[in-house]
Amino acid sequence: MKPSRKKNKKVATERDLFKKNYLHACESLLSLLVDKRQHRKTAILSLKKSGPELPELLTQFSAGIAGTGLAVLLSVICKLACGRGIPFCSYKLINTGFGFGLVWLSWAVNKLRDTIVGINKNGGKPRLKDEEIIQKVDKSLREIYFRSAALLAVAVLWLA
Repeated sequence: MKPSRKKNKKVATERDLFKKNYLHACESLLSLLVDKRQHRKTAILSLKKSGPELPELLTQFSAGIAGTGLAVLLSVICKLACGRGIPFCSYKLINTGFGFGLVWLSWAVNKLRDTIVGINKNGGKPRLKDEEIIQKVDKSLREIYFRSAALLAVAVLWLA
C-alpha cells in the first residue's frame, strides 16, 4: 500500500500556513498582545510552529522604532549644534526623553523577539513547557506595555 498523496499534501499545506505567511505572524503577535488568557494555548501553539517570519517582523518593528528614536535625538543634537534657540528649553528635553524612550521601547521589542526565537530553538535543552513559555512571553509583553506607557506619558507632557 502506498501512502495517500492527498494526506501528505494537506500536512505540507498546514506547515506552509504557519511557516511562510506574514499575515499569520501578525495574527499570532496580535493574539498575544490582545488576548488575556483566553486563547493562550492556541497562540503558544502558533508560536511554536511559526517560522522565521515572526522574528523578522519583530526585528523590523524594533528597527523602525529605534530608527525613529535616533532621528528624534539627532534632530535635537543638530538644533543644539546650530545654536538655534535656548540650549536647555523644555521641548528639547522632552524631545530627548521621547527619543530615548523610543530606543528603550525598541529594546523591549527586541527582547520579545529573542524570547520567541528561544521558544523555537532547542539549544540542547529539553523543550519548554507551555506554562514556562507563557511566563516568558508574558514577562516580555509586560516590559513592552510598561515602556509604552512611559513613552505615552512623555508624549502627553510634550503635547501639554
